[in-house]
Amino acid sequence: MNKITNQDIERNYFEKFRKDYPLPPGTIVYGDSPDVIIEGQRRIGIEVTSFFLEEGSLPQSEQAQRKLREKVVSQAERIFRAAHGKKIEITFAFDKAGPTRDWKNLVKAIVELANEIQGSNTGVVEKDVYKAIPELSYVYLNAQEYDDPKWRLVHDYDGGIMSGDRLLNIVRTKELRAGKYKTCDAYWLLVVVDFMNPAQDQEIRIDGFRKLETEVFERVIIYKTLLGHMLEAK
Repeated sequence: MNKITNQDIERNYFEKFRKDYPLPPGTIVYGDSPDVIIEGQRRIGIEVTSFFLEEGSLPQSEQAQRKLREKVVSQAERIFRAAHGKKIEITFAFDKAGPTRDWKNLVKAIVELANEIQGSNTGVVEKDVYKAIPELSYVYLNAQEYDDPKWRLVHDYDGGIMSGDRLLNIVRTKELRAGKYKTCDAYWLLVVVDFMNPAQDQEIRIDGFRKLETEVFERVIIYKTLLGHMLEAK
């Protein structure tokens, strides 16, 4: 199976966006630097980027935490199954306010939790049962056994309001790279909030939002997938 590239993701975002936003007439050309060009009466270059809540290099960022949580759940499932052979399914949501740091001890704690609840009925596990594991915000046990069971992560949506400072930082970062863009009559910046990605989950509607100043981009548009929410920041 071919690996999905960043370019594939950006094109998918743009295809969703163009269904919700009235673009000027012209031929859509996909490329790189900028990601999309509309060849019409004017040549408009559109750079597509994701609106992550934090820089992915930070250990507490959701991007980094998601990978660590997936590792923790996978390891815990493997250890539990090797010890018991019981093919139950457990679903977990993690608390964003409590980033995972000592993942090995967290694996042990989740295995102990699974040992404790394995004989329970299907349903949401009471928080008192896992109060000693502050990293967890939700646990659901499916007590039915399956041939190919899977322990999963789910996203606990909190819908915080987007940071204007973080948006400005994204715009300034893209401005610094504008010298590499192909020549166009105008450039737009499309900043995507992926509704399904916990590392981007935020509300983009802000009362009294102050428009951004940028000499590089004619328009800066924040777009939330699935819901089709828009904010033209310039």
